[in-house]
This record gives sequence, structure tokens and C-alpha cells, in this order.
Amino acid sequence: MPIVLSLLLTAAGALAPPPARTAAPLRLQRLTVAVRTRDLLHVTLHAPESPGAPASGMSAQRLTLGAARIPLAEAVDVTFGGGETRTDFDVRLAEVTADVLAVDPNRAPVLWEGVGAGGAVVLAMGGTLDFGDPGEVEVSLKDLYRAYVTLTDFTVMPGLAAVTVRGLLGLYNPFGFEVAATKIELKVTAGATTVLTVQRPGFRLRAQQQSDVLLDQDVPLADAAEGVAAFMKGEPAMLQGALVLRTPQGDRVIPLHMSVAR
Repeated sequence: MPIVLSLLLTAAGALAPPPARTAAPLRLQRLTVAVRTRDLLHVTLHAPESPGAPASGMSAQRLTLGAARIPLAEAVDVTFGGGETRTDFDVRLAEVTADVLAVDPNRAPVLWEGVGAGGAVVLAMGGTLDFGDPGEVEVSLKDLYRAYVTLTDFTVMPGLAAVTVRGLLGLYNPFGFEVAATKIELKVTAGATTVLTVQRPGFRLRAQQQSDVLLDQDVPLADAAEGVAAFMKGEPAMLQGALVLRTPQGDRVIPLHMSVAR
């Protein structure tokens, strides 16, 4: 889910004045994300322990990812020990602007700065991360799906000649801007059999709203009989597919993968 992670972790807004001086950034080793609510993420940055005395007197902080920046208004929370330096902050997703769509999630420059009196940067962490690499960006995919992708009212109803497959796929956009989806492709399998394939044309994900994609299709029984039998016996159905988003750098694919129990 790299694009999903790059979108969820960044924002752009008014910037503080340029710093009076710049501290050499500690090398950013990894980043962890916790989904607190649909609209709020908690982010922790990990870097080696500062070689000098722990920084003090920080009164503000800011985060930059690529060219997209956000000043973090909450109090600076930095800890030292155990051989590392950590900083924690929350990202309010409604403050995100569409500038973040231009960031390459597979090679994203990240820079966090703690600012002291006179605008001096007294502590910084920076590096280039791959948001698709779990060794560099840690996040629970289960939590992401629970917050932003839902599948409800899923039913498989066999008839004499066809199987009716129905469901409602919900996609929640937590940001303050619309996102254009050029298409969505879905495949439902049960056991080793493909029960359903669906493709929907472009649509818009409205800001801070859930958009629903209706699955409602009749499939010839001969094509889906083995999969339906497996599903009716209790094997979970697997929904796989891709949501394709339009960005300034071209179309970007978000993989979808969910398990559906009877």
C-alpha cells in the first residue's frame, strides 16, 4: 500500500521562517505509523542516538516529505536512549493538501526538524524511505484496511443457471481534497476458482467522505460452481484488485487484498 502510506503521512501548509542555522540531520532509519482514528495518525521517527548532549530548548517542529511540508503544532516530543533518538507527533489528515500526490512513495525524502529560539534548527532527522518496504516503514495493513477500506453485505447466491454475487466496497478518503480514481479492478476467488471479475470506470473520492462501489453481478454457474461450493463450505473468499489514482506523476496503483468469510 505505498501510495496509501505516502498520502496518509504528509501534508503541506504555511511554513515557519527559514532557520537561522541548520543542524546536520541524524540519519532516519525507519518510521512507524499507528492509526489512531480514520482522521488521525501517530508517527514515530527513529534515528541513531545523538552524539552530542540531548537537544534542549526546542519550541516548534516541522516535517517535510519531498516538496510537501507541514508545521507540527503540538509540543515537541523527543526521547533519547537505547541507542536511538525518537520523535513522536500526530498528523491530522484533514490538513493534507493535494501537493502530496506528487511525492514518489518508493523514494520519498523525509526531513523532520526541531526548532529553537530564533528559528535555529537544534535537532534534525532525515533520509529517503521506501513506503512499500516494511523494514523502513512499519504500519499494520489490517489497521489501514479497517479504517479506509470496507466490504459489507457480501453474499453469494447460487441459482439454477447463474450465481449472483453482491457486496458494497467502501473507500474512505480522510484528506481535505478530492482524489480522482481512473478505474478500479476487482477479482473474487474462492478456493482455486475465480468467482467474479469486475472493472469500474473512473470516479472521485470526495474529501473526508466514503465512496461506495457496488458489486452486483450474475456469473454463469458453470464458471463459478467450484468456487461457490468452497465458499458455502466455509472457505473464505478473497477479494483482490487495484485502485488506480491519478497523480501529477501519472497513474498510481493501490493494491487491494481482503478476505471475506461466509
